[in-house]
Amino acid sequence: MANTSHIFGPMKPVQAPSLYSVRAAIAASLHYGDAALQRAALQLGMSPRSLQRHLAWMGASYSDMVAEVRLDTACHLLLESNKRISEIALRLGYAGTSSFSRAFMRLTKMPPVIYRRKRTVQGNDRSRLRKEPDAGNQRKPLLLARNGKTSSLPSGNTVAIPRQGKK
Repeated sequence: MANTSHIFGPMKPVQAPSLYSVRAAIAASLHYGDAALQRAALQLGMSPRSLQRHLAWMGASYSDMVAEVRLDTACHLLLESNKRISEIALRLGYAGTSSFSRAFMRLTKMPPVIYRRKRTVQGNDRSRLRKEPDAGNQRKPLLLARNGKTSSLPSGNTVAIPRQGKK
């Protein structure tokens, strides 16, 4: 292959972004109500196609990373804010509350309302919680004891599934 550096000039070194910086760019673009590849790529100083190639080389995809950032942000907002679920859905770029709820349910196996209730129950109604005995100084997750049915959360904690039907 011929040396073409005299025609095009020296090649400029490209600084490839880390997965952390791509996640940060996605989170920043979500503030605008979407997670557009073009917006994140522009923020990282590269073309959208170059960003896609770079992520593929690292074994990731842009859409998977968007899903991760959305889920992390949703969990944080559900637990740490009093925003309505419809506000959270819009903030994360979902078309509406139902599409957000379906996506959240698919990823966590529980509706956002139940996930949020975990915080409310743990923070406001400690009488319904029982703490398992400590083994050493390690803190065990709290377990909500109701109806004998439980579900694991991504954080490792467990929350009860409400009983369906008559009380």
